[in-house]
Amino acid sequence: MQFSFQALGTKWWIEVFDEISNTTGDEVQDFVTGCASTFERTYSRFLSDSLLSTLNRERVCADPSPELINLLEYGKQLYLRTDTHFNFLTGHILSARGYDAEYSFQSTHSDTLPGNPVIDIQISTGRIELLGEATIDLGGYGKGYLIDLIAAQLRRRFDLRQFLINGGGDMYATHKDGESIEIHLEHPTKPGTMIAQATLLNQSFAASSPHKRVWQNDSGTHNHIIADTLTADATFIKATKAADADAFATASLQMTRPQIEQLAKTEAVAVAQFNIQTSNLTATRNFTPESK
Repeated sequence: MQFSFQALGTKWWIEVFDEISNTTGDEVQDFVTGCASTFERTYSRFLSDSLLSTLNRERVCADPSPELINLLEYGKQLYLRTDTHFNFLTGHILSARGYDAEYSFQSTHSDTLPGNPVIDIQISTGRIELLGEATIDLGGYGKGYLIDLIAAQLRRRFDLRQFLINGGGDMYATHKDGESIEIHLEHPTKPGTMIAQATLLNQSFAASSPHKRVWQNDSGTHNHIIADTLTADATFIKATKAADADAFATASLQMTRPQIEQLAKTEAVAVAQFNIQTSNLTATRNFTPESK
């Protein structure tokens, strides 16, 4: 069975390769779409009444849920695991540049610097407090985090073993009849043009590019990635967890080759980078892309 739906600003596709009844299929679809809807209502910074928006606005959350604590602690660890290249305290900068709740794409005021997740978010069992002026944006790993949640529940709740979750290009794939699942790496500026193919076997995948979600206003040309220097036009990540793949795809856009090699070794992930000018795809040995 397969089905699609909209969530978190993108289209999702779910494909189940196990043989299941129509009743179970309906239950799976209802569960997945409900899970995605709840996650979006709770953690989207584009919804003014979400828990995340309330925290960003009021700066304090009393009696936070274990899930919110886990999400923010995970983000803190990503900041450290990527040597500060991944930072989720950038919501205020994106909003100032026009990537706001209204999708105005109009600049409103001068940027401030990103926050420091280590010191600007104080977390305890009964309280979360934001210090400084920075606001949280979970867009860099929230979708991957949700994919991991759904994958775990498809196994636990429905006893599924063969499936593919595709959340707007971020993916998790098990297998199909024991065989790996083939995916395509898309050119960052030529939609529908594939530059290579790769395979997933009980793995996650994510891609990132500064050429996606680009807008212009009176303060300049902007994209959704907050970085001083970029080293590639696109990055592609294979990892065990989708949340890791999601965040590392953004972080590796800013990394030098030695830093990427170290990331691949330390985190046991596979990384590929694409350069538009040279049409060169450079990958760590464990990525093994195949040219189209």
